[in-house]
Amino acid sequence: MFKLRFALVGMTAAALASPMPASAQGTAGGASASPHTIVIKLVEHAGPVPFAFEPAAFSARHGDTLRFVQTAPTMHNVHFKTMPSGAKLGAAAMSQYLTTKDQVYTLVVDSRFAEGKYEIVCDPHELIGMHAFLSVTDGPAVTK
Repeated sequence: MFKLRFALVGMTAAALASPMPASAQGTAGGASASPHTIVIKLVEHAGPVPFAFEPAAFSARHGDTLRFVQTAPTMHNVHFKTMPSGAKLGAAAMSQYLTTKDQVYTLVVDSRFAEGKYEIVCDPHELIGMHAFLSVTDGPAVTK
């Protein structure tokens, strides 16, 4: 019994002494969560709308990274077609054409992004419904 108690006390002390991993730390005191990467895939599938962004609706906070990944054998691009007032994406509003599997377009949600709603399209496939919607907020990020 004494050995078991000693072992439990030792394990508790070791657990308290080791730093908590960042993924397990809370955001006490109103501090904002750490930035994270949101992966959006450019996909092809069967059906009436064969090309899509997945997810098609997502939110991000300033500091987050948007990572658009080409997964389809068909050429796509990423074009921020509509933006809220105050957004200043400049040349970053449209990616190059993504032509090979696993090619990536990465964009950090920084001061160029105003809070609000963004519509993203793939130019070659906009007319057949390849749209995505981004909401930039300083609140918690949510992917749907």
